[in-house]
Amino acid sequence: MKKNKNADDGVCPDDFIEELNTLRGRVEELEASRTLCGNFSSGCTLNNRFANSGSSGREYRFEDYFDVAAIQQIQDAFSEATKVASIITDLDGRPITRPSRFCRLCNDVIRRTEKGLKNCMRSDAAFGTKSPLEPIMRPCLSGGLWDGGTSFYVGDRHIANWIIGQVRCPPINDEQIKQYAREIGADEDEFMTALAEVPVMSREQFLSVCNVLCLIANQISILARKNFLQAQAIARRRVAEAALRESEERFRQLSQSTFEAIFIHHEGRILTTNKAGQRLFGYSQEEFSGLNIDDLADPESRDIVRIHTSRNRRSRFDANFRCRDGRMLICEIQQRDIIFQGEKAGVCAVRDITERVESERQAKEKQQQLIQADKMVSLGVLVSGMAHEINNPNSFMTLNLPLLAEIWGDISPILEDYYHENGEFLAGGLEYSELRSFMPDLLARMQEGAARISGIVNSLKDYSRLQPGELMWDVDLGDVIRNSLRLLENLISQKTSKFEIDIDGDLPPVLGNSQRLSQVLINLLVNSCEALTDRKQAIYLSSRYNRDRKRIDIVVRDEGVGIAEEHLTKITDPFFTTKRNCGGTGLGLSVSSTIVQEHGGELEFSANPGGGTVARFSIPVAERE
Repeated sequence: MKKNKNADDGVCPDDFIEELNTLRGRVEELEASRTLCGNFSSGCTLNNRFANSGSSGREYRFEDYFDVAAIQQIQDAFSEATKVASIITDLDGRPITRPSRFCRLCNDVIRRTEKGLKNCMRSDAAFGTKSPLEPIMRPCLSGGLWDGGTSFYVGDRHIANWIIGQVRCPPINDEQIKQYAREIGADEDEFMTALAEVPVMSREQFLSVCNVLCLIANQISILARKNFLQAQAIARRRVAEAALRESEERFRQLSQSTFEAIFIHHEGRILTTNKAGQRLFGYSQEEFSGLNIDDLADPESRDIVRIHTSRNRRSRFDANFRCRDGRMLICEIQQRDIIFQGEKAGVCAVRDITERVESERQAKEKQQQLIQADKMVSLGVLVSGMAHEINNPNSFMTLNLPLLAEIWGDISPILEDYYHENGEFLAGGLEYSELRSFMPDLLARMQEGAARISGIVNSLKDYSRLQPGELMWDVDLGDVIRNSLRLLENLISQKTSKFEIDIDGDLPPVLGNSQRLSQVLINLLVNSCEALTDRKQAIYLSSRYNRDRKRIDIVVRDEGVGIAEEHLTKITDPFFTTKRNCGGTGLGLSVSSTIVQEHGGELEFSANPGGGTVARFSIPVAERE
């Protein structure tokens, strides 16, 4: 190394400053390329065990933090710029990097002896500093040459030493050096010849080199620490992402294997769904994208679905949905919040409970029918008792009224003679001339009334008589119509002044249950009466034998308020009624429809062109062998 005139005054020569600037440029170049400790952002070179260890307290090695090859380049460049030997060792003095610019004295003379090598390693291991910015400069323990050094710290961890030196700093005691050569067993002449080759440097100049070494080592340590922390963060993130992917995969497999429709959504907007959801609603995954869950709901249920799904909150509710083909689904929805792809989201499980609700409805219908049947049984018992009580006094009338008519016929001539001989007289407070004119008619009407009472009572007994529903025999529908009208005569006369009957007199018998067929006709006539708003509105009842279809058609047509078009398809549904406030149960037409079907017939409703409703039911005639 060349020295200028200021070298002996402790001032760094110009060529030394130039070399240091070159070295600083190399360090900055390596930092910019991030090769010093590997490229942690793209391919971290830390092994997984180390990256995942965090601050577990294990002894970290220099190689865990640094790219040794890159550090070797910096070490070589530093030695060439400063003309000093350089090496990096672990805390026990074992070399980590290859020696740079080692002199022949140390490399080929001292370290070739057993004692000299031990002294060198002990000297290197003693170069630990508490602060990387405070260098150590001292004579080597194994030859008297001057060495300097600093420590690599990553955080508070001391992991290696960077040692430089193998320079002679005046004054030099040659006799002491020869004594050391003899002590370690080295050849004195060879030792002194190699010593003469060692570069000479003032202590001030060597101290400046040591200070530069500290700055470089400190900057490298800071960069390594940052990269190491970044690597740990990336490793932890990768572990978390892997766990998240594994969790999402388990959730995906579970959702795909379930029979319920699963929707992942954010405040109601569908993100993804499973195959069960696609099958249930008839949409593909792509078609679901961009839709909200409430878009699938029936218009009457959209508000409640929107309220529950727009908040990603835990809830459970029922709502009606529409499939792509227009089918109505009654669904049970359970919802809770989850983390999906790193974001808060909601998971909605939609279960189709249409069949369950329908089964419950049918069970409720059967229960209501059983209750109604029980009431009818009780009513039948009551009617039978009432009929008996009515028939007993009515029997006196039916038996004695003919006798009274005969008596009146026998005494009429006597009363007539008395009237002609004596003139007007009173009988029962009435003048005889008036009494004789309406007495026969009065007795005839009394007999007719008694017979009518007897007919009504018998019809009630027939209607309320407990008969098995499956019991079928030949039935004359003309008799069924007449018996039904006898029971409804008073109601019909109150509701309308225009009741017209057109019954075919030659109706063939049908195979059926007269009581149940009468129940159907009575239900239809009662509904027609209740639909009238004025007594001037008419009711028409007709029956015809359709020879082509071999069926008897019975038609009840009224001029009442009619049935709304949207209700025509629902009026035979159990419990459907528009007269709930008036005591309607919604079972009459449902039961009637069932009875007609049991007889192999059909019950239809349509709008009357002139206003009102037309009810038509047809029954097949009895087939004869």
